[in-house]
Amino acid sequence: MTQAAKVRLRFAKRGDLRLTSHHDLMRCLERLLRRAAIPVAVTQGFSPRPKITFALAMGLGIEGHGEVVDLELAEPHDPGELMGRLAAASPPGLDWLEARALEPSAPAPRPAWAEYEIPVPEARRAPVAQALEVLLQSESRIVTRRRPDKRREVEFDMRPLLLDASLTAGGSLRVRLKASPDGSVRPEEVLEALGARDLLDGGAFLTRTRVELADRPGPAQRPDPAGTPPETSPRADEARAPETIPHNRDHPEGVA
Repeated sequence: MTQAAKVRLRFAKRGDLRLTSHHDLMRCLERLLRRAAIPVAVTQGFSPRPKITFALAMGLGIEGHGEVVDLELAEPHDPGELMGRLAAASPPGLDWLEARALEPSAPAPRPAWAEYEIPVPEARRAPVAQALEVLLQSESRIVTRRRPDKRREVEFDMRPLLLDASLTAGGSLRVRLKASPDGSVRPEEVLEALGARDLLDGGAFLTRTRVELADRPGPAQRPDPAGTPPETSPRADEARAPETIPHNRDHPEGVA
């Protein structure tokens, strides 16, 4: 029996594709793999599924500029050629950035933290900066999260999960949030704590600029240019890691 190869890719989901759900993205990738004739390994059983593992699910309405997905292949394949095939078959807004081969025994990608940005209008920057200073100097900030069924509320301390935050020179709010199976805070909840959640209602949207892994791979291989939360946990959509297609878990919408 041939041992499958593994490839880790980084990709971006931009533009109108930010309005697709995580499960829609998974189904889209399945179709892309078939269209690109990429030999992906499949699970055993009554309903075989391709072995695809996302490092971190993404809420609806958020752009991603450095997402991570692992593919287990049915046969060894050159990462650069594979990425070129994907790029040729992908719709506008889905961009493949990096690819590298992994050892067959390599574990699934485990996210350590994720970084988000949102533009802040000039008139709002001073109050947001003041609220941010207060938040960063605090030792605790309790957040109340309402369950999707609206019959239960969960309280948790978001401050230990906020690793860093700042206003950039260009006027964007940048936050770095811890990602772990034990719990995570949503970027929308950070905006709420800063009195700036209404920015989302005014047409601005969040961008996840980076997902950093706990098991960092080596330098990425680029293609040839010619080849062109559970019931008792405050876990957010972004804390579900890794996300694997065969598990077929629900992914609630992220941005209200």
